Amino acid sequence: MRTPKILLVLILIFFSCKTAKVETKTEKSKAEINLLEFPKQIGFVNDFEKFFSEEENKFLEDLLVYYEKNSNKKIVIITIGSIPENTRFDKYAIRISNNWNVGKNNNGNGLTVVLSKSLKKIRISTSEKAKELYLSDELCEKVIYETMIPQFKNGKHYDGVLLGLNELIRKWM
Repeated sequence: MRTPKILLVLILIFFSCKTAKVETKTEKSKAEINLLEFPKQIGFVNDFEKFFSEEENKFLEDLLVYYEKNSNKKIVIITIGSIPENTRFDKYAIRISNNWNVGKNNNGNGLTVVLSKSLKKIRISTSEKAKELYLSDELCEKVIYETMIPQFKNGKHYDGVLLGLNELIRKWM
């Protein structure tokens, strides 16, 4: 009769120790979570998945720098190979754009294109000002589905991004 009581006590101790570990893991500050969750911004083109060649990357970077200087509107491209577990791609794209403050220094004029070849996902995330005045969700979806994805399906990822950017810039003038 004594063995079941000892066994019960050991089981309770085991589960309480497991619970303590879980609670410790979830007590990370928001800043720590952001540092772990988001890569550090490199520039206008953040090619973490190695989507583009060096020349393509430079051309896109120069294009987006020029566009910001002449329009006071900021566009950032991010390619990523993975996102944190239990995270929806769309939410991650919005959160990384907010975390990096895309467009905040441009009177709220910001747009982020987040792509992943390995996840087969793309999201265009706009600041509220850009969305209200020029780039509705419907327009961004149209650019993705009608301009970018057809190029991606043909293996022309750079062309898809460049054509998509051209369409977005044209609408955002």
